[in-house]
Amino acid sequence: MHDEDREAMNPAPAETLPERFKPRLLREPSLQITPLGGLGEIGMNMMVYRWDNDAIVVDCGGLLPDPSLLGIDLVLPDYAYLHPHRDKIRALILTHGHEDHIGGTPYFLRDFKIPVYGTRFTIELVKSKIEEHPHLADIDYHVIEPDDAIVIGPFHVTFLHVNHSISQTVSLAIDTPEGLVVHTGDFRIDSTPTDGRVFDYEGFAQVGRRGVLALLSDSTNVDRPGYSQSEKDVARELDALIHRARGRVLVSLFASSIPRIQEVVNVAKRYGRKVHVAGNRLVAATQIARGLGLLRIDPSMLIDVDQVEMLPPEKVMVIMTGSQGEPRSVLSRVALDDHKQIRVREGDVVIFSARVIPGHERTINNLINHLSLRGAEVYFERTHKVHTSGHGHAGELATMLNLVRPHYFIPIHGEYYHLIKHGRLAVDCGVPPERVLIAHNGDTVQFADGQGALVGRTPVGRVYVDGRGVGDVSPEEIRERRKIAETGLVLVLLVIRQATGEILYGPELMSRGFVFEQVSKELMEDAKKAVLTSLESFSIEMIANLEEVKEEVRTTLRRFFNRALNRKPVVIPVVMEM
Repeated sequence: MHDEDREAMNPAPAETLPERFKPRLLREPSLQITPLGGLGEIGMNMMVYRWDNDAIVVDCGGLLPDPSLLGIDLVLPDYAYLHPHRDKIRALILTHGHEDHIGGTPYFLRDFKIPVYGTRFTIELVKSKIEEHPHLADIDYHVIEPDDAIVIGPFHVTFLHVNHSISQTVSLAIDTPEGLVVHTGDFRIDSTPTDGRVFDYEGFAQVGRRGVLALLSDSTNVDRPGYSQSEKDVARELDALIHRARGRVLVSLFASSIPRIQEVVNVAKRYGRKVHVAGNRLVAATQIARGLGLLRIDPSMLIDVDQVEMLPPEKVMVIMTGSQGEPRSVLSRVALDDHKQIRVREGDVVIFSARVIPGHERTINNLINHLSLRGAEVYFERTHKVHTSGHGHAGELATMLNLVRPHYFIPIHGEYYHLIKHGRLAVDCGVPPERVLIAHNGDTVQFADGQGALVGRTPVGRVYVDGRGVGDVSPEEIRERRKIAETGLVLVLLVIRQATGEILYGPELMSRGFVFEQVSKELMEDAKKAVLTSLESFSIEMIANLEEVKEEVRTTLRRFFNRALNRKPVVIPVVMEM
């Protein structure tokens, strides 16, 4: 690598960084690991591994926007620092098919024409997403299986099977010239999984016996003691609730939760219920899973939406999307009585068989209230064992640490509280405190000659997807949207004769979310007078400067409304010349 390339791709020098960073290790090339998302937050996971002129990217996730991100459809990690070095990125490796690990893939592949590796189900889910981006073509997909090993430049990657809430999830054992690194991705340890595929204890133990330079491990549930409940426990709870139900049963879950869907279908068959699958992503995921033999449904059990209202209630089950209260999802529309074919009746049972993503609690509570008002019995994770997390609790995380026995430990996938708590757990499991490295998004961890340290930082952020626009909405614009939502908007129209400065029309004031003009006529008339008075002192030269006029109108009205109502709406002046 040329010196100028190394300087451009490496983060800021150590002397400009906080104390937790150390000077760069002397030897180059070295192994460098840089998280671009997923540390200090839940979701948007993305990690870059680099050795000299070669780099691989592990996962490329998105983040569902919380209600404060008005109008935003998806949040992506900012990988701008990779753009000048696209020729060094050799592959994208996906651990599994959840949105927080593959959601950004179509956008990433716009810029990086690289091979994509993943299990069959993961690759098929990615393909279904790529179909929504018709400009993307000729993607080089590589399907892998657990226990497979591949070579990508200096990286030798072995895939290890782990349990999670989605089928065909893998962890990575990455052999590098500097040593062996284990990247768990999301995982849990289930001794009685419904699909019969248990966690690969022996594979991880073998890796541990070889000697592991660093373990990067999922931290999501480190604050939950003990061990997560098995999917078999959830299946028993679902069976009991559905067995007691006398009306229709509506089950909402993540589209990718194929083992859970299989259990729900099995219970429906046991009690003679027909099944309707509702929601585009759920329909697509179940079709893929059925085609791969991961989901078995007797075709005679499936019904169209029209039959949901025609069959006796005790003979119907609907599996649907919307467990996070997403706007316009099937469950949201049903809860608000806005679905043309599916309506909640007295005695129906609604089961939220999914965890609540942080930030969506209020939205989901509102859905539960609407469903309850319409007579439904609602069951969810806080009250019944209708969901188990796909992320291991503290006992499972300790098991991973003890199997792998890493020299260094880097907690990933979690908010800072989770990362720090996971670091303390690692110390309890025997990792020396000085070898626990708490990284943030954008930090670079460097390994050379068996030594590791945080050595630099790359500026990272978030990229917002709004409709077809990607990255064209800035954080400042998000703040402006919030301000409009909180304080309202006043639009001012003004037409000025350029030659004389005479006001030909206006100021005309229109309010949205601030005051109702018909009720506050006197207030709005006084506001117009304030604008006219403020412009009387303007010379012809000043009037001819439209930006000066706009700023004067904006400042005058904000001061006026603040004095009159103690409010500061967003004021947008529209000034035209004749």
